[in-house]
Amino acid sequence: MKKIFDITGMTCAACAAHVEKAVGKLGIEDVNVNLLLNRLTVETELDDGDIIAAVESAGYGASVRGKAVKADPSAPTKVVDNSKAMLIRFFASLAFMLPLMYFSMGHMAGFPMGKLDPHVDPASFALIQLVLTAPVLIINGRFFIGGTKALLHRGANMDTLVSLGAGASYIYGLVVTFLINGKVAAGDTVGASELAMNLFFESAAMILTLVTLGKLLEARSKGKTRTEVEKLMKLRPNTATVIRDGRTETVGTDDIRVGDTVVIMPGEYVPCDGVITAGATTLDKSAITGESIPVETVVGSAITSATLNLTGRVELRAEKVGEDSTLSKIVEMIENAGGSKAPIQKTADKVSAVFVPAVCGIALVTLTVWLALGYGIGHALSMAIAVLVISCPCALGLATPVAVMAGTGRAAAYGVLVKNAETLQSLGDTRIFALDKTATITEGKPRVTAVKTFGGMDKTEALGIAAALEATSTHPLAAAIVEAYGGDPTLPEKSEYRIGYGVVGTVGGVEYALGAPRLVKEFGAEAESGDAQVVFLCRRGELLAEITVDDEVKPSSKAAIELLRSTGARCVMLTGDNEAQARKIAEKVGLDEVYYDVLPEDKLDIVESLKKQGRTAMVGDGINDAPALKAADVGIAIGSGTDVAIDAADVVLVKSDLIDVPRAVAVSRSTLRNVKQNLFWAFLYNTLGIPLAAGVLYALGVTLDPMIAAGAMAASSLFVVCNALRLTIMRFDDARVARKLKRARDKAAGQSSVASARTACPTGACEITDNDKSEVKDMEVKFKVDGMSCMHCVARVKAAIEGVDGVKTAEVDLQKAEAVVTGAFEPAAAADGAGYPCVELK
Repeated sequence: MKKIFDITGMTCAACAAHVEKAVGKLGIEDVNVNLLLNRLTVETELDDGDIIAAVESAGYGASVRGKAVKADPSAPTKVVDNSKAMLIRFFASLAFMLPLMYFSMGHMAGFPMGKLDPHVDPASFALIQLVLTAPVLIINGRFFIGGTKALLHRGANMDTLVSLGAGASYIYGLVVTFLINGKVAAGDTVGASELAMNLFFESAAMILTLVTLGKLLEARSKGKTRTEVEKLMKLRPNTATVIRDGRTETVGTDDIRVGDTVVIMPGEYVPCDGVITAGATTLDKSAITGESIPVETVVGSAITSATLNLTGRVELRAEKVGEDSTLSKIVEMIENAGGSKAPIQKTADKVSAVFVPAVCGIALVTLTVWLALGYGIGHALSMAIAVLVISCPCALGLATPVAVMAGTGRAAAYGVLVKNAETLQSLGDTRIFALDKTATITEGKPRVTAVKTFGGMDKTEALGIAAALEATSTHPLAAAIVEAYGGDPTLPEKSEYRIGYGVVGTVGGVEYALGAPRLVKEFGAEAESGDAQVVFLCRRGELLAEITVDDEVKPSSKAAIELLRSTGARCVMLTGDNEAQARKIAEKVGLDEVYYDVLPEDKLDIVESLKKQGRTAMVGDGINDAPALKAADVGIAIGSGTDVAIDAADVVLVKSDLIDVPRAVAVSRSTLRNVKQNLFWAFLYNTLGIPLAAGVLYALGVTLDPMIAAGAMAASSLFVVCNALRLTIMRFDDARVARKLKRARDKAAGQSSVASARTACPTGACEITDNDKSEVKDMEVKFKVDGMSCMHCVARVKAAIEGVDGVKTAEVDLQKAEAVVTGAFEPAAAADGAGYPCVELK
């Protein structure tokens, strides 16, 4: 069971690692702590109380988020906003730090100091700094409280580093102040003045003030990563007008019930998903689909929440409300993606878990080494403090989640919903795209173009029987036949829908079958596929009619496929159509790898076979696509598809437009590139900054003052967050997707194109492996394969032959019962490994 908790008290990646470790001790393997959202996600059956207790034992607070989600399903995770409190802390600290800097540094700049000059009254010089620094420590006491609690729970964090650095500076200054007063009392004013030159009060105050400033800017910047979610939430009206029992009343959006009639006036946002039952209007769907052109809607049109009614008054029947509405689903997907972790983050998490203890150890070694070299305590302490405050575990912890949140939010603005960070990373590296045909490449709204009858049957009668058989089906072909009939079809006495075959039913006491040639064959009749999508009507032993249906290719499908192939990716079409129709559609969109006559179970086997050749994405929309979507490395569901397909997928294309596949790839690659930049900076900053602070370049005159180190620490986190924010303003419209993919296209151009090696293959199972790049084929052997009866068999033969060492390609032809195998391999091994009787043809 998935459980979500809100965590309080975390300040850096070390905190997140400590919480994960504490919860992991309960025996929970799937533990995910997100620093950006202050969220803990676990997969467990343990009681909530046990998990909360484990978090609290680590020194942090926890509360169950699930209860809040049920109260307001569409409400996004509330990121704790401490920016106002930090702003007050910063200005309060600044009010004391500025005079402190005047008194500590003024004598060096020649400012008038009066009696507070260290050479005149060193005791007063030290005392005024002591008094001005104390309020800064008190104002920023949270660093000391958090750092101490973390140490007591054996989980040092960023607060620990800051409090150690500032605390050590203040305590050292306090001790020197007492020594100064001792020397003044003894009459040694010169010695007291020399000691006054090595006070660290200004370092303590500057460290706390600059880190607070950095955390303030970081908090404000992190809030901006949620821009897209906040934009969506503003589209959710607080109230709605509904008609119940003939009365019109205003209710809260959360109180809308399924079946309610909701009235939407011009200028109002749609509060739930439903179907228009009265009126007509124009809707602005740009917030959900990214399309700026308004859409005309009439009675019967399905509309979604968060769309804007522009022109007319309409009434709709509520079908999906609350947490089931499109808006809530989108927000939930973005939240889940932002709260998940990409595989690339694992390295940063491992480093974060040991980062703070390692830095404390380095600081201690630095102090010891400089003292051993004969330098004074002031010099050695300055180096050690610089090491403590320059270290920045925040940058490591924020590098991935901020970029993922920004990337998924930006993708959502274009109608591309990515469910988790792992998918976002995998999508950019996908090399093979398996595309379902109906409603993915094509419109999915076929129409009857011809009816041919046999045995004297009338066309109208044939359409009537066919429409009756399809009356209870929601399949696109069924809808086309019912629409072509034009009336209300008679309901069959009995009907059975057989996936991949067709429908069998009884109409007027006679049993009929309507479907593919394989179904007609079972009824003892003969049928041959035509040049288009054809379904056959028959009764026992007699073919009655063939009905031709055409499905138009979507306008953007060809461009989308060309974009994907230009990056070096392979595109494969899967369809249950016959060979002629499959190749007709493939030719229109520029595809030459096609699987035809595919049954639902075949799609799963084909995807499994493709996965062995490279990272594979499956794009589909139907119930029969769900197993393949789930099995693929990345499942991409068309938004107009079934709920089963959408639930099984990792990515949902709200606009149901194939061009959003390369758009999703572009967003993925931009986000991954941003993450890599962030991690590179975070590692580089700490790799160079810590040794520099420790004084490795001291012999060259390069040192790092603790105040400069504190500023660098604040700048590091800010850099990472601001870099990720670039994603929120990036454009991924149609004109820019090609340019965003240019890097991958240029890389592919330097290699031999896979497409150039493809030829018109006489079989539906035409595959080319990723390493088939116009290389000289060592050998081509043709086998006679007996025992194959369907594309399922073809897939098994292919998988078995391709598993033989040295085999590069295996093209299996079901109709000819042949397999053409290329590569440097042992023919006997290929024949033996196929699992079917195979004989080499000489």
